[in-house]
Amino acid sequence: MLTATDVRDLHDKAYTHGQTTREKAADDLLFFWISQWDDTQLGGSSLQYRGQFDMLRKAARQIISDIKANPVQVDFEPIEDTDESGADIIDGMYRSDMRNNSALEARENAITESIVCGVGAWELFTTYKTRRNGDNRQVINRRPLFEANNQVFWDPNAKLNDKSDAEYVSCLVGYSEGGYKALVKELGGDEVTDIPGSFAFPEHSYVFPWLTGNTDYYVTRFYHRTKKKVKIFLFADAIGSEEEVREDELDDRENELIDNDFELVDEIEKDVFEVRLYIVGGGDEVLDSSVIPGEHIPVIPNYGERAFVEGEEHYEGIVRLAKDPQRLRNFQLSYLADIVSKSPRQKPIFFPEQIQGFEYMYEESGADNNFPYQLQNMKDASGDPLPIGAQGVMPEQPMPQALIASIQASREAINDVASEGLPQNITDMDLSGEALQQIQKLFDKQSFIYQHNLKAALRRDGEVYASMASVVYDTEQEVSLVKPDGVAAKEVINQQEIDPETLRLVVNNDVKNYIFDVYADIGPSFQSVKEQSRKELKEMINSEAPDSPMRQMMLLEYMTMIDGVAFKAMRGYARKQLVLQGYAEPETDEEKKMVSEQQQSQQEQPDPAMLIAQAEMGKAQAEQQNAQNKEKSVQVDQFNAQTNRAKVMIDAKKADADINFKQIQSQGAKIDNIQKITGADLRQRV
Repeated sequence: MLTATDVRDLHDKAYTHGQTTREKAADDLLFFWISQWDDTQLGGSSLQYRGQFDMLRKAARQIISDIKANPVQVDFEPIEDTDESGADIIDGMYRSDMRNNSALEARENAITESIVCGVGAWELFTTYKTRRNGDNRQVINRRPLFEANNQVFWDPNAKLNDKSDAEYVSCLVGYSEGGYKALVKELGGDEVTDIPGSFAFPEHSYVFPWLTGNTDYYVTRFYHRTKKKVKIFLFADAIGSEEEVREDELDDRENELIDNDFELVDEIEKDVFEVRLYIVGGGDEVLDSSVIPGEHIPVIPNYGERAFVEGEEHYEGIVRLAKDPQRLRNFQLSYLADIVSKSPRQKPIFFPEQIQGFEYMYEESGADNNFPYQLQNMKDASGDPLPIGAQGVMPEQPMPQALIASIQASREAINDVASEGLPQNITDMDLSGEALQQIQKLFDKQSFIYQHNLKAALRRDGEVYASMASVVYDTEQEVSLVKPDGVAAKEVINQQEIDPETLRLVVNNDVKNYIFDVYADIGPSFQSVKEQSRKELKEMINSEAPDSPMRQMMLLEYMTMIDGVAFKAMRGYARKQLVLQGYAEPETDEEKKMVSEQQQSQQEQPDPAMLIAQAEMGKAQAEQQNAQNKEKSVQVDQFNAQTNRAKVMIDAKKADADINFKQIQSQGAKIDNIQKITGADLRQRV
């Protein structure tokens, strides 16, 4: 832990190390934004007119336009066991957080200050996602550090462009009296009645008479980075899964490790960095201190042109070398204006006798002369005729030839160090777009050094962001992502679920344990690439045959690139067809569901080839069955013939039996009749 005295000592070392460069940078800011006359070189000029014919502002705007046309793309590359999906998530989260208004202002301010005076900076910090009660989720944001040359003081031993080797940085923040008291109260301090004074004063321009009635009280946000050894416990379970737990996390994770049958297998020590934030005012006490997320100082410097000269850091922007020619140009054109305003106008020359008595008609000239005509004497006092009209004209004030030549020379001198961009005399309307791009590349060289140093700054920003995100985004939550094409999406991070194979709790999209290398590249904006791609696709579509599958795919891709609200339905249809036909991978949950339903539907519907094969097989089986049926039919016919013959025989025998039966019946009837007759006769006889 540092004391307030320790913080002041370190701040003073950083302050004295680069004081001269900071003073020059302060003058550059003043020269660019406030006035180009209030300095020692032109302060004693006797010119009555002092104009400002600024060429630097246009040059700065051109460099800013070049940077926006070729933005720096930050890319997170996964290392070790981090998968590609983790890199896509952190990429999208980074782009989403960079769209915050505060983040945009922080970056724009740093870029502008680096172009003007050679250095700018911004700061990463954490804040609550919402103000609702009970919501402790935090997000990473950025805020600008205005006048970084005056109010950001780095460790003098730090030599790298991104200051990743710095042990500390001191950031001054000014408060009014009421603001200072509110800050102390917010940090949990007592009510302030007597402010002990300011922590330190930032570097001001040494030439401009800054007069203000405001009294500022400065405090410092002082970041200090230290290395410390941390004990790491290595746990493993029965199937070989390993978990690393820091000593200060062991109590919180003890129950989780026991429930999942983890056992301690090793114990090691690692060097880690801890960054602590101190807030110190003019008093002898530290107003507040806290450990911040991540292992990096969250202050990002952005340089213009930078070099070390005799062990001291030197930086500058476009103003430093353009000051003298810009001063000269202001002086020249102001002098020219003085000549024009002070030189007498052309006036006619008369003999006194010519206008004697009519002088009042010639006293006013130009628009002030309201006489419809002017009079002149025809004869002098002796009666002699006088010449008619003026006898001559007053000569004009001569223009110094050196002034005319030096005006053009001063303009060229400014353009040498601060190019204004494309020449104004390019008026060829038939010049192709490719030719204009080639011409533009010649002028982009002016902005290259600024783009290159911005790339280093944003790469450092990505490293700090990834380190902070592993700590800040430590709970299951839905986060917003922004894809490279600007489309917004949602993703759930740190989602816990049971692995069906191991029946253990696993974490999906575990941002806490992702590890990345961060890279940054300069390239054209997404919109520029899109326009170029559309042009190339259109040419390729026209070169393909109408029935070509490739043409169909390219046409769908071209439709997805059409901008405008009126084409929203067309873009959606084209994207859907690309996904369903397998030309593009599904990205959203809706697209994944759509592909899954299509696959399921295809599984339920038989394959046409299989249907043909089954039909052929059925046809063969039908033919075989027909043959078997014919054979059985012959057998049935034979059986029927035999059956018919047997039936005939049976019928014949039945007929014979019927005849015999009838004969027997007839004989029996006869016998019965005989017996009846005989019995009757016997009864009668008795």
